[in-house]
Amino acid sequence: MPQKSVYTNRMNTTDLSKYLAPVIKACALWKDKILHVVVIANPAAGGFTRKNIATMHEEVLKRKSEVAAEKPQLCKDFTIKVYETERAGATAVFVQGLVKEAALSESDDEEYLIITAGGDGTSLEVQTALVHIAFDLGGEYSSLIKNKMTILRLPFGTGNDGSDGWTLDETLSLLEEKSHFACQRAVRVNCRHGSELPTFEYSHNDESLSADPPWYAFNIASIGIDAFITHMTNRTKSHMPGNFYKIWIDLACMFYGFKYKSGTAKISAYDKDGNVIANLESGIVFCLLGVSGHRTYGSHQKILPDDRNVCIAKKMPLLKKLILKEKFKSGKHVSYKEAFLCNAEKLEIQYDYPILVQMDGEVHLVGKENFPMTFERTEPVIRIIEKENAPYYKGAEII
Repeated sequence: MPQKSVYTNRMNTTDLSKYLAPVIKACALWKDKILHVVVIANPAAGGFTRKNIATMHEEVLKRKSEVAAEKPQLCKDFTIKVYETERAGATAVFVQGLVKEAALSESDDEEYLIITAGGDGTSLEVQTALVHIAFDLGGEYSSLIKNKMTILRLPFGTGNDGSDGWTLDETLSLLEEKSHFACQRAVRVNCRHGSELPTFEYSHNDESLSADPPWYAFNIASIGIDAFITHMTNRTKSHMPGNFYKIWIDLACMFYGFKYKSGTAKISAYDKDGNVIANLESGIVFCLLGVSGHRTYGSHQKILPDDRNVCIAKKMPLLKKLILKEKFKSGKHVSYKEAFLCNAEKLEIQYDYPILVQMDGEVHLVGKENFPMTFERTEPVIRIIEKENAPYYKGAEII
């Protein structure tokens, strides 16, 4: 087992990679494969820096590593290395280099596993870099990303709604139990940008995500009050550690309308054949499209609690908003007339005032001149791991 740093008793990123190695090598998904594992870790994430969480994570990892070490190690060959996230944009450049390296391989047996160990921002940056390569370059690069590069998203951040499990134990069980590869869709967000987007302090100031659309989400994309809550949560976290999302839900109910003027949204929802399945014209609190149903955001707020992947909250009086906010957090809002839910492949949105849009925690400001805006599910693009007989569909196609 790895030795601790002389400076701290907490698990570091190198420790993490050493614990993971035997677990991965014992996984049947890469039997007789040459596997290159890259752990992309944010050492400032709570999973490393918050003592109680780091201790709990290490206990899980140590137990699983010791059990796996007694099993047959199935990879033909195996390497593992760690990349620690640095300045804004550097991770995307690293991922681009990794894809170029993989493209030079001449062996059909050679595969890559990218493990993110951070919050939703870390996994967002890595996946955004991959989809830009897949969609912008296409061809052999798209095929490589879809068929040779797998991503596993560990819950090392605050919210972890974009990870492959709510707990580390649950996530690592994908490597231990009967699982398969699946190709995950994303949500592409696009808008008119002939003129510059409004000036705005980006929540992560992450150059790799670019100020120019299209933007991508791998969990949920939305506009409205929840984007404001996300932005204010990110700003608060930049000054002090902790999970402030629920606090900002309460504050936003009171103050959001003073910051952003309410307008009328015209929203059309489309099915996979391009047919309009719903038209709404209403004031809105928020509008969102998920990669699938059964998704959460803001530290597991059950905004999409069933198979439907669209949720629109219509404008409502302050008192009603305060009454219903707990329903939206627990998933019980589906039975109220103020909430509209459906299944759709695409949303087209027209709006007359500045409003915030967010993709998995990354926030941008858009103005009247940037509409219409579209949210649409992409083709399958990110290869992930899914358990056999998953209880519900989450937007990925089995490979």
